[in-house]
Amino acid sequence: MANSVYVNLWNKLDENFMTAPKDPDGNPQPSFMKFLERVYSHQEADLMQYMKRPGQFITTQELADAAGKPLDEVEKVMDGVHKRNGLIGMGNFYSLPPMPLLLNHHQFYPEVKPDDLEAAQLYQDFYIKDKYYIYYEGSKKGTPVFRTIPVEMAIEPDQKVLSAEEAHDFIMNHAPAEMALVPCPCRTRTEKMGIRECKDNNPVANCIMMGPTAMHFEMLGLGKKVTREEAVQYFDAMQELGLVGQTDNTLSDSSIICMCCGCCCSQLRGRTRWDNMSALLPANFIPQAGDDCVACGVCTERCFFGALSIDEEAERSVVDPDKCIGCGVCTLACPQETLKLYRHERSTPFNTTKEMVKTIARENRE
Repeated sequence: MANSVYVNLWNKLDENFMTAPKDPDGNPQPSFMKFLERVYSHQEADLMQYMKRPGQFITTQELADAAGKPLDEVEKVMDGVHKRNGLIGMGNFYSLPPMPLLLNHHQFYPEVKPDDLEAAQLYQDFYIKDKYYIYYEGSKKGTPVFRTIPVEMAIEPDQKVLSAEEAHDFIMNHAPAEMALVPCPCRTRTEKMGIRECKDNNPVANCIMMGPTAMHFEMLGLGKKVTREEAVQYFDAMQELGLVGQTDNTLSDSSIICMCCGCCCSQLRGRTRWDNMSALLPANFIPQAGDDCVACGVCTERCFFGALSIDEEAERSVVDPDKCIGCGVCTLACPQETLKLYRHERSTPFNTTKEMVKTIARENRE
């Protein structure tokens, strides 16, 4: 079989907690297989089929022994793939990429390179049309990969705020110290395709990568290193523009904070476009208008989720808790400064990434 090396590679990728894109019969999704061929040459895939599942590292010597190839050849191939952002690497240790890194392989830079547009079209087919987003956004049972992270200034001062629930505290006291700004792959993709709906309202902007992920992008020249204070300032500036903050569905050891729109984001579109209400864990807050509300409607225009409306009889803004994710973006636009976030218990993030990954992996295979 000509593409057997890619099928073997697909089988390895399918062992990750998000699984790999499949057709209705559980076989490799055709567009995703074409996508893999745009990311890895046949020589590279022939070698990478002997790697362990994503997240487990293998040395170049172990890989050379498993593949029956000379060590110097393996080292050259692995180094080349790593420099192209196709692998996770530390010294002579390498791991297959996690799905977010692989699926966005062509989108972490602004220029349009060969295969970028074709890869974007293939993504449209396997991710959107064939609904791989269900597994990318969480488990098939509805456990989300991401959670909403509001900013402190959106929360009414007398409300209870737990550790790591809001952005400032999370970034300053709980997130890994190493941080880097990396171009948002979701808006980069739609920008390259010429279909970015938010072009007139939002910049492509950046994701805030953290920990080893930040160091990975810095090393490849795809990320700009920032301090915790600079990350907080950037988060606030993007929320002021109307972008929603999301991070891993954990209270510690997260790897990313995304600043998301409702028309491009691979996570947020689950709620705004694809009727996947479990695509994102809401924060334990909802907005509430004070007595100074003049029912101007600015907040309703700000919300990606249609969670706010104007009660004409009460002459104030009201919220639908089932639609609201508690991001606080609406409050920042209130000209009266009377709309604030109030406590509304409804969700519990995982304590660690390991707990989240184990749960989602189990639910996807039950």
